[in-house]
Amino acid sequence: MNARIAPMQRGRVLALGLAAGFALLGSDPCGPLPGSELSGEVVTEPVGDWSFAAEVRHCQVELQPEEPYSVTTYCYPDGAVIYVPAIMGDDKRWTKLAVENPQARLRVGERIYPVTLERVLDPEERREAALAGHRRRHEGDVPPEDFELDDDTWYFRATSR
Repeated sequence: MNARIAPMQRGRVLALGLAAGFALLGSDPCGPLPGSELSGEVVTEPVGDWSFAAEVRHCQVELQPEEPYSVTTYCYPDGAVIYVPAIMGDDKRWTKLAVENPQARLRVGERIYPVTLERVLDPEERREAALAGHRRRHEGDVPPEDFELDDDTWYFRATSR
C-alpha cells in the first residue's frame, strides 16, 4: 500500500511546487513561457526617443487587452522608432494577435509604454529594422557587406500612443 501512496504524494508535491513557482512568477512572461498582464509602472507620456531601450537586453510585449497575453522578445531602438522582431513570425501566436489588434503595451525595464504595433512590410524599412537589430546585437558594429535579411523574421514598428 505504501508503494501506491508514495507516487500520489510525489505528484501532489510536484503540483504544489509548480503552483508555487507560477505564483512567484506572477503574470509576467518568463523566458519562452508566455504570461498575461504585465506588471510595472505605466508611462502615459508619448516617447519621442527610444534610445534608452538599448540599456535592457529584452522587452516584453502585451497584446489582447481584454485577455492579456504577453511574451518576452528583443527590441531594437533606432532613435524615434523601436522595432520588435519575431523570428519565424508565421509560427508565433503573438504576431497573429498583433496583426488582429495592434493596440499593445511594451515593457522596457520596469516601465510599461502603451504602443501601437504595425508590421513592417516595406522592404527598405524591413532592412532598417534588421540593421537596427544587427547594431543592437553587435554593440553598434556596422554589418558586413553581404548582410542579408532573414525572410522568416517579422518586424513590428512600435509607435507610442
